[in-house]
Amino acid sequence: MIEDYYRRCDEIAIGVLEYVNDDTLLIVLSDHGCGSFQRGVHLNAWLHQQGLMNLRNGCRPGDDGGNMLRNVDWPRTQAYSIGLGGIYLNISGREAKGSVRPEEADELKRQITDRLTGLKDSQQGRIAVRQVRSREQLYHGPFTDEAPDLLVHFAEGYRASWGTALGDVPDGLFEDNTRPWSGDHIVDPQLVPGVLLMNRPFRSEHPGLLDLAPTILAALGVPKAPAMEGKDLLA
Repeated sequence: MIEDYYRRCDEIAIGVLEYVNDDTLLIVLSDHGCGSFQRGVHLNAWLHQQGLMNLRNGCRPGDDGGNMLRNVDWPRTQAYSIGLGGIYLNISGREAKGSVRPEEADELKRQITDRLTGLKDSQQGRIAVRQVRSREQLYHGPFTDEAPDLLVHFAEGYRASWGTALGDVPDGLFEDNTRPWSGDHIVDPQLVPGVLLMNRPFRSEHPGLLDLAPTILAALGVPKAPAMEGKDLLA
């Protein structure tokens, strides 16, 4: 099915090329990569095991964990996860019931990074977490503060669990991905490089997604905005 789908996409691109003249720039790209994953990692369960997340009295990971973080004991919680691999610190003055003083944030991020990097899936005998990086290492610009405090880069074949995406606190650290949806946006570009094709020669050394907006704007004769990163690949 996948091979057939790619062939159909190729046919669409070929059909478009029939209508493209020498003055028209055609770009075919993927805005993100995709990869298969066989095992999900329960990040909130890991945070709970580390004593960095606590549940209300009487609640235990599993059925009581609930989704959307509804049973979290916030005054006794230092970090939580929701979405596909982001970890947020429960910082006082930022979160409604923050318990971490801002001056403690850097040390807490270091501790989580050190403990979580190299997390092993003992059942499979494999490393599940390849790397943990702070948002400051990955992002720049005026909206950096809206990103998660830490981004978890999983090893090949792993992803944040379905429960983690919804803020659940399951029992145990790992689960098999048995759903028909066997592939997803794995976030880490080193594991899921994108596709870029153009009908003109372009700078092929380390092209990146950030280069596409400046390239398209330049083709239209429009200067890129001052805050934009990336360069014109056709220059």
